[in-house]
Amino acid sequence: MGAIALLVVYGNLCVVFNTDKLGLTGWPSLPRPFVLHDAFLIPGMFSSYASYNFDLYLEGERSRAGRARDRGRWIGLPMHEFFPQRYPIAYTQLFAAHHWDMLGDEGQRAAWVGIARRIEHRHNLLHPDAPIRRVRFGSENFPVSPDGYRAAKIPRAIQRELWYSDP
Repeated sequence: MGAIALLVVYGNLCVVFNTDKLGLTGWPSLPRPFVLHDAFLIPGMFSSYASYNFDLYLEGERSRAGRARDRGRWIGLPMHEFFPQRYPIAYTQLFAAHHWDMLGDEGQRAAWVGIARRIEHRHNLLHPDAPIRRVRFGSENFPVSPDGYRAAKIPRAIQRELWYSDP
């Protein structure tokens, strides 16, 4: 039992004090095997704080085919068609949080390329009258308000953060 307790404590310390994720590049971290790091990532979901609120956005660039009114323009795509789960789960999937935690920025970027391909394919199946050829997504950040989550989401306060855009 003592060994199991030591493993649990050590695993949590490895994940919590990962100097790369804390922005302390070059500082030493506790040695953590890949499998141990993966097993102890769950506390991170419950231990974060942001000084702003955000909504996800998903857009597709219309091809030159199909309906004429928005050909070649970026259009908003309904998030629920691609991510029908609750908002935190949709965020975790679209942000590719697990890929980022386990594989870093390159792994996250590779996941985003795959996500964009699946979004494009699904949209073009669901909306043959409005096919898209490129995808981009990210977050719209806005101030926190005591009046409610989206109370301060007004056009002048929104800052868009682009996470991924097809070349």
